Amino acid sequence: MSTLGWRLARLATRRVRGWLAGPGQSWEFRPPPPDWAPRATHTTLYLHVPFCRGTCHYCPYTRVPYDSRLLEPFQRAACAEVDGWADRLGRAELASVYIGGGTPTLALDAVTAVLERVRDRFRLSGGIGLETNPADVDAATVARLRGMGVGLVSLGVQSFQADKLALLGRRYRPCDAERALALLAEAGFDSVNADLMFALPGQTVADLRADLDRAVALGASQVTAYPLFTFPYSQVGQARRLAAVRLPRLRARRTHYRALCDWAATTGFRRVSVWGFARPGAPRYSSVTRDGYLGIGPGAGSLLPGGFAFNTFDFGAWLQAAEAGAPKPALHLPFGEALAAWWWFYWRLYDTRVPLVALEDAMGGQAARARRALGCLERLGLAVRRDGHVELTVSGAFWVHLAQNHFALDFVNTLWTSARREPWPSAIAL
Repeated sequence: MSTLGWRLARLATRRVRGWLAGPGQSWEFRPPPPDWAPRATHTTLYLHVPFCRGTCHYCPYTRVPYDSRLLEPFQRAACAEVDGWADRLGRAELASVYIGGGTPTLALDAVTAVLERVRDRFRLSGGIGLETNPADVDAATVARLRGMGVGLVSLGVQSFQADKLALLGRRYRPCDAERALALLAEAGFDSVNADLMFALPGQTVADLRADLDRAVALGASQVTAYPLFTFPYSQVGQARRLAAVRLPRLRARRTHYRALCDWAATTGFRRVSVWGFARPGAPRYSSVTRDGYLGIGPGAGSLLPGGFAFNTFDFGAWLQAAEAGAPKPALHLPFGEALAAWWWFYWRLYDTRVPLVALEDAMGGQAARARRALGCLERLGLAVRRDGHVELTVSGAFWVHLAQNHFALDFVNTLWTSARREPWPSAIAL
């Protein structure tokens, strides 16, 4: 996008968010006030494990090079953070635990200890999901995951083609990804998701279909396929020498997305999100669609009634705060009622199905405006009404993806760029 296009998109974003959330909604992250005391009796938990053996060019997340000497300090800090949240919330119910990274399977001893602390301090009533990397999956790892109670697992395949893996900086061979996916599929997990990417430089629709077919043949119960995202602070954004790794053009994204949806329709996989497609009857694997969550680990976010909070993105600063006995988020953005309502609506669009029966309770005074928005989507052919839901069509899901690029990801970039520069920012304005 050109500089002029970016500025126009930012202006449009500010106008839209002001119209939706109202003039009284703050759009500035600041340190939480001294008396900050969130309340929740029912939520979920995210554990961020930042360790990586190598760095993928496109990855924007908080990560540090794997060093076994850092595992014990990470474990102590994460357990201290669990205790801090439990002291604030009491023995709240956790409907799920999601473990991401980084590569969590590089730190299974630490992850196991943190999970034990979570079970001790909270009431875990739901499943545990974990993401991993083909280079770190073997029979012993799979057995450990089953023993830890992990029921849903996601493998970051990206592609089964060697030239695409090299382009993305993935340090494994296609046969490694195939072996890892087969091991996971044979282990009896409730859901095995394979992450794939589409519209990569030089990738054809036939290449995409071959990757999808290979994932299913190896036993994946869900595939999540998405185009290349990048941020100015990621390696892709900073290193112009990586010119071959570029954001796909609109036409390529649209062609590949339609091919993805056509593939799902012909194979019987049902759409469970903008990017995700699952076998009939298989539980959905999702890392993002949570109405609330506690974030544990450097750079992890928390969403609780009343607003967002983010931990410091600096690994060393996060460890020091925990060692000082006062782990706390670095940044906080309060939510007004209108923003909370539209946040719920946004993620239902990401699910591609908005339940009409839940609209009034979830959105309150914003429900009428939401119904008008849904009606507009229907008239434009971007959504249809079915079984008490408004469902996005293929075109509707694609344009939601574009809206996510131009609105949500721009906010993420602004926040994360500043948070990576300074461990404890005084303020970050979106």
